[in-house]
Amino acid sequence: MRHEPAVRSPLSWLRRGRVAIHLLVRFLVALAVANLQQARIVLGRPRGVRPRWIRYETRLRSDTMRTVLGVLISLTPGTLTCDLQDDTLLVHVLDAQAGDDVEAQIRERFESLLLRLEEN
Repeated sequence: MRHEPAVRSPLSWLRRGRVAIHLLVRFLVALAVANLQQARIVLGRPRGVRPRWIRYETRLRSDTMRTVLGVLISLTPGTLTCDLQDDTLLVHVLDAQAGDDVEAQIRERFESLLLRLEEN
């Protein structure tokens, strides 16, 4: 039995494009902010830096979107995704002090838009 791919309407493609552009803009802003934070750490006194590992449970269903989330996290300075098992990413954060709500930031900045892309 062959499975036919779902045909998307032009409106659906427009919505996905708009969400993808929004995701790109959010990523570029996060990239700029993270670079400034890392420069402050490198040029300043790094005594207060608190690195830590977090386990981030994603709500994304597809492996592709989970991988995209891991890549976006890794491309942001100060963070690195080291492992992806099922729906959990292992993320290293260079300075947890800069945002103890790292999970909330990931969910708000990237995952919310990736979920919208997954739905459309």
